[in-house]
Amino acid sequence: MEGKIRVTKPNLTNVEREDIDCGRFKALIFDFDGLLVDTESCMFRAWEALMKPYGVDVSPLQVAGLVGSSAPATALYYLYRHHSGLNHSDTQIRDRVLELAYQMIETLSERAGVRDYLNFAKQKRLKLALATSSEREHYLPILQRLNLDHYFDCFTGAEEIEEIRRKPCPDVYLASLEKLGVSAHQAIAFEDSPPGITAARSADISTVAVTNLLTRHLDVSHANVVLSSMSQLSLANLIERLSR
Repeated sequence: MEGKIRVTKPNLTNVEREDIDCGRFKALIFDFDGLLVDTESCMFRAWEALMKPYGVDVSPLQVAGLVGSSAPATALYYLYRHHSGLNHSDTQIRDRVLELAYQMIETLSERAGVRDYLNFAKQKRLKLALATSSEREHYLPILQRLNLDHYFDCFTGAEEIEEIRRKPCPDVYLASLEKLGVSAHQAIAFEDSPPGITAARSADISTVAVTNLLTRHLDVSHANVVLSSMSQLSLANLIERLSR
């Protein structure tokens, strides 16, 4: 397994080099939520907006535990009912949070450095896949609005979850490798949360954690490389480091 690298400062020479040899790497596999587009921070801001009228402060850490998980936000549901005095069901509260979050998501751009990575990958003829637990009706319109959908050779999402296990199981990555026609040794996975990193590492794929407002509070030390943004390290330099 490659040594772990944590990049803590911006790379001041973050320029893609045309002469870089991608070596054994033939494909990149990306998570979606919180990684390409920071939809997860919108969930935090939605909870923040929902609680603010009742004088309740919500911290990123309270919402971070829900990232990459299908578990209900039980503690937050309780806080809302307790402070608002409203006897809303979990479903009603969740739907309101999602409504607020999607209003914010509609104005989001891709995260810093994402388009540079995708352009460089295509320039080097690397294959690209999206591996997510989200449904196509969620991620595809966002990718299309941002003109990012055309970069990807294949998508594996929630439509296939009935046939494969969710992250942190490696199934979504194993399915992506099969679609791309590459081995785990030839791929790099990009994730933002512990369950996703575990899924990729369990598939024996070199994994890069790119944390966000929420997941920077979580333990992502099992990734091979940890970044706070793709703009922090060029894809050329990242490939070079993972090839050592």
